[in-house]
Amino acid sequence: MSGLTYLTKTQKSTLHKIIGVLSLCAISLFWTAAYADEPIKVTISNTFDDVIYDGEWSFTHEWKASSLDSFRFNNSDLILRTAHQDNYMYVLIDVLGDVTNDHMADRAVVCFDGGETSKMADDSDWCYVATRGSKNAHTLNGGSPVHRTSHFHIEKNHPDLIAIGGTSGENDRYLRTPHAAYEFRIPLEQIGFEDDYGFFIQVFDGKTVMAYPIEHSGKYPQKIPSPERWGMIISPDRSITSEHFNQK
Repeated sequence: MSGLTYLTKTQKSTLHKIIGVLSLCAISLFWTAAYADEPIKVTISNTFDDVIYDGEWSFTHEWKASSLDSFRFNNSDLILRTAHQDNYMYVLIDVLGDVTNDHMADRAVVCFDGGETSKMADDSDWCYVATRGSKNAHTLNGGSPVHRTSHFHIEKNHPDLIAIGGTSGENDRYLRTPHAAYEFRIPLEQIGFEDDYGFFIQVFDGKTVMAYPIEHSGKYPQKIPSPERWGMIISPDRSITSEHFNQK
């Protein structure tokens, strides 16, 4: 017979409480794991002198030498490719589900925090905006006292910045149906030569918002959240800082 048969009523009650607590802990761990976003692991590359900045996969191996991360949203899959080379960080956002062109409403935002994480955006926080069908990039820098702008203000673009939104298709590695894509070349001297950054991306498909970390996805309009709630992008081999020091 089971050993539980010989437990007193008090012992059984205590055992049930322990089992209940352990079950709650297990559920808590499950949900934490299910909703936690893993850091983006950026790779070093040597092929990005060949990239054509036009907001699409210009040839099939154009972004091949980059890290791959993918995210699933209700109506779309989002492909993120990241790499660094020399003095730049490279980001491609391939929005596979955005097959309709919403003029001036389709855009992507990429943010980096190269300093100490702060509750309000400060001058170490940089965001770059690319709009579909436009070559005109926009730069946002933290430090503004204005809450409604998420404490960001518009900053003059770095002369080497590229942020372009376009339509990818024929040469795309994931989907040949025309869809939105965004390419970024971001100067490391502006965001800082670091091996760990706070990292946030936000993609607007008309009135739908997708983001990393995914907890910030939702309906338009969507403000940039506090840097404390951003995810992370890391260089596992510490090659961004080592590359910078080797150039000195």
